Amino acid sequence: MTTSNEANQHRVLITGAAGFVGHHLIKEFEANGYTVFTTDVVDAACALPNYTRADLCKRDELCELVCKVKPTACVHLGAISFVPDGDKNPAFLLSVNVAGTVNIAEALRLHAPECKLLFVSSAQVYGPIASLEAAENSINEDAPQLPLSMYAISKVAAERAVAAYGACYGMNVMIARPANHTGPGQTPRFATVAFAKQVLAYKAGEQDKLLTGNLESIRDFTDVRDIVKAYRLILENGKSGNAYNISTDKRLKIGELLSMLQEICGTNAPVETDPALYRPTDASQRLDCSKLYEHTGWQPSYNLQQTLQDIVNSLQ
Repeated sequence: MTTSNEANQHRVLITGAAGFVGHHLIKEFEANGYTVFTTDVVDAACALPNYTRADLCKRDELCELVCKVKPTACVHLGAISFVPDGDKNPAFLLSVNVAGTVNIAEALRLHAPECKLLFVSSAQVYGPIASLEAAENSINEDAPQLPLSMYAISKVAAERAVAAYGACYGMNVMIARPANHTGPGQTPRFATVAFAKQVLAYKAGEQDKLLTGNLESIRDFTDVRDIVKAYRLILENGKSGNAYNISTDKRLKIGELLSMLQEICGTNAPVETDPALYRPTDASQRLDCSKLYEHTGWQPSYNLQQTLQDIVNSLQ
């Protein structure tokens, strides 16, 4: 295991640092003694530590950044991560998620070849399950990848590119495949925060019912603070060339999640299904995370009740 003194010597570069996960990841690394450098495409990110604006689609900007920072570790978060956005503009999605990943890997190869690279992929690379019954069977990192959405396809392609940089150039590369994650600070474009905002609006008398999609779908919601801890531990203790599933394996129906939020807020609002939000009943893959536990010692610290309470508190 990496000691605190060793961690103090690390210079970590985080791409996509201005996003939801990025903010939590910065706190995780700073709390463990790292010098953190950040980059994203937004201009107004002065609150981020050692921030440099750089476009993933412009390799020269990334090369200049890596030359300046000389990172010993890099977490590549930068991506288009909202699935509907990728489906609407697949060409742009692929330019950012795939070509952008190649660009950061190439910049590191040329200017910081000893740097560890953690590419943040997604459990969506495994594709949907064949049936709700099959959802009870956990899958490890060697399971077939059957992506359906353009977002998932982009992650599979980027994984292949990162793995090739490891195999062809001897770079120290690893891949993280997190399940759904949520927590305070997440955008209401995602279900957990969208539900919490609706419940609070009902409690305040601002709406008379809750509008939802399919409440029968099954998801595993891992706290973002546990996710970023896993990213740090993978960088510190993971083995080059490996992919790591990240999940608490505490799955529940979306309807149960909504009931938990209502209980936290002390409401009993009527629920109405909105056809525009409806998706067929499905379930997320059950992930086998034994390799993550074995290689890094990771264990989750937050249960879903605490996560939801923190989300509600952050919105009030």
